[in-house]
Amino acid sequence: MTLVEDLFSSQDYRPAPEAVGWDPLKEDDALEDTQLLDSRVCPTANRAALLFDMRTASYYPTGNAALLVVRGLRSFSWSGAPQSRKLMAFSVTSSRPSEAAGGGLRLELEFFPDGKFSVEGEHADFYLLDVHGIPEAPPGYPGHDLDQVRHGLPGWGSACTVLESSSTGGGAA
Repeated sequence: MTLVEDLFSSQDYRPAPEAVGWDPLKEDDALEDTQLLDSRVCPTANRAALLFDMRTASYYPTGNAALLVVRGLRSFSWSGAPQSRKLMAFSVTSSRPSEAAGGGLRLELEFFPDGKFSVEGEHADFYLLDVHGIPEAPPGYPGHDLDQVRHGLPGWGSACTVLESSSTGGGAA
């Protein structure tokens, strides 16, 4: 059994049996309509990760979650206006991968209602996941707090199967 956390903490890229069809590490707007759920930064291991809910995704008919891991981390930045609600779905409206100055990957994301994110590193891995035990549709957020909806969301401790993957290369970090 693989946990989402294992994919983040692993030193090496773990290829899936299938290559990802619509690759967010290479193609603009491949993450459109996905929802950013959480992120992690681990300076000690020199990496960061973004956890997405894929149940609202435009371009992925399979998979209910995705993890993007950036290794050889150079920068990690979030900006957005404070939100008045306890919980807010941040839906990707734009995703733009590009080559970073000096090599590596830079990924810029924009969100509705109001958010911008960028990350840059030596290389990145993308995993399309089937997280076990969550419903087919994301939970409703209005009037709830995170503890009330957590069971319906992919999380770091979720058991999963890697369905598809891609990498910009450089297996160990």
